Amino acid sequence: YRTNQANFGKIPGSPIAYWASKSLIRDFVQGTTLHELVSPKVGLQTGDNNRFLRQWFEVTYTSIKFDAYSIEESISSRKKWFPYNKGGTYRKWYGNYDYVVNWKNDGYEIKHFTFPNGKQRSVVRNPDYYFREAITWSLITSGGFSTRYREPGSIHDVSGMSAFSNDHNQLMRIMALLNSPVGEHCFKMLNPTINLQVGNVKVFPVLHSAIEAPTWDSLIQNLVKLTKQDWNSEEQRWGFWTLPVLIHIAEHNRNWTVEAAFNQWKQEAQDRFDQLKKNEEELNKIFIDLYGLQDELSPEESDKEVSVRKADLGRDIRAFMSYFIGVTFGRYSLDTPGLAFAGGDWGASKYTSYQPNTDDVIVLTDSDYFGDDRDIMHRFREFLTVTFGEEHLEENFTFIAKALGKAGDTAEDQIRSYLFNDFYKNHLTIYQKRPIYWQLDSGRQGGFKALMYLHRYDGDTMAMIRTSYLHTLQAAYEKRVTTLDTFITSETNTRQKNQLIKQRDHTRKQLEELVKYDAQLQHVANMHIAIDLDDGVVVNHQKVQADVKLLTPIK
Repeated sequence: YRTNQANFGKIPGSPIAYWASKSLIRDFVQGTTLHELVSPKVGLQTGDNNRFLRQWFEVTYTSIKFDAYSIEESISSRKKWFPYNKGGTYRKWYGNYDYVVNWKNDGYEIKHFTFPNGKQRSVVRNPDYYFREAITWSLITSGGFSTRYREPGSIHDVSGMSAFSNDHNQLMRIMALLNSPVGEHCFKMLNPTINLQVGNVKVFPVLHSAIEAPTWDSLIQNLVKLTKQDWNSEEQRWGFWTLPVLIHIAEHNRNWTVEAAFNQWKQEAQDRFDQLKKNEEELNKIFIDLYGLQDELSPEESDKEVSVRKADLGRDIRAFMSYFIGVTFGRYSLDTPGLAFAGGDWGASKYTSYQPNTDDVIVLTDSDYFGDDRDIMHRFREFLTVTFGEEHLEENFTFIAKALGKAGDTAEDQIRSYLFNDFYKNHLTIYQKRPIYWQLDSGRQGGFKALMYLHRYDGDTMAMIRTSYLHTLQAAYEKRVTTLDTFITSETNTRQKNQLIKQRDHTRKQLEELVKYDAQLQHVANMHIAIDLDDGVVVNHQKVQADVKLLTPIK
């Protein structure tokens, strides 16, 4: 290119579009190609991701080594699972930490994974770069090009392409350059398809003036910090500590309203969003000016390009309900930041303010049939009282119910309706159809619904649920039918009588459904099925049912 500058951009087969501007041509001529400054590398190809990859929350938490800095450290840890960089959706600066890979004993199983003819099925590329810090981008860029900082500790694959350098600051400045409109502009010319290969990235022109200004480092560090805070504010992240709406409850002596907590979080989220957008646009202007592309590119960012979220009342209250379920199972604790239990040894001392359920079950019902702590709404009242105080209990009930948007005569009925009908749908979505809570479901009448926590499951769980909860609910249904029969006999108002008949007939249908479900549950309970968390959700979810449809499908 440098030997034919006059025709640069017009040469047949040139990676630069015919209409490339003179400024951009100059940048390619004068710039240093990216691979001269950093080392872009393709990573591991396991040969069978279903076998070797898991979402991090599927396996026992203590079996994961999150911070190995070298192959040697990964081996000495004796851990099985390690963070795996698989690319992911459009997101800048930080994030897409989702998967772990079985790299036990330096990837022994992957390295010895072969076809029946003995030929190696996996492809282990560039292992010397495993566990090093990097900047990373996705192979598929349909949502736009974006790079992220990847902390030390991960193995990268063929979709989570990465670039490495021993110079941390230079690596971060290059990430900022690639995240600017200049990066998007150049890559669209280098490869107009959605598949951005390592070869395309290698020839990106880097002007020395774009990476030799340490005054930008604080801006870039702040962008990474803000997006990391955002990423870790959701419970399905391994860096999660607590919900944003619960961060400040101690400052108010746990005597506060959920509405006030949400409004504070809303302002904090907006401030973070505005700060990130401002910092990005400042960097964008710098790079556009340096590359002489003022007439072609704008530094302004659209809201959809900003990689942190704003508050959303419906979503955030659903997250609040999910956290409540997690605390009730003991996955989280109001007294312990982050995960309290995700496999391994149970630590009772972690739970002081609010005790999780003794058994691995939360029964979901359309009414209070138990009259004690086995009823989900009894537990939710306790949870709300502990977190936000008894003084504001009814006010908080009303606010939460309105945010969930379900029908019902009272706020409690509306919240119960959400838990009974909609909670599990949301859970499947946020855990990408790899749920950590599984729903037992007897069928259309809702005769029996209950949640169990994957990491507390053992071979006796099904039997415990059947004898201690399903049979109790069956007795409650029978009692309710008898009571309604008595009311129907004595009721003289035709309208009221018809309503009672409708309730009784529905309860009878629930009872009939539950009795049939009981026989199926007994069959499975007698098998005392054990699971291995390393097998993942899909395999174990199918295994514990033994070809009987006990659980809500996850696909």
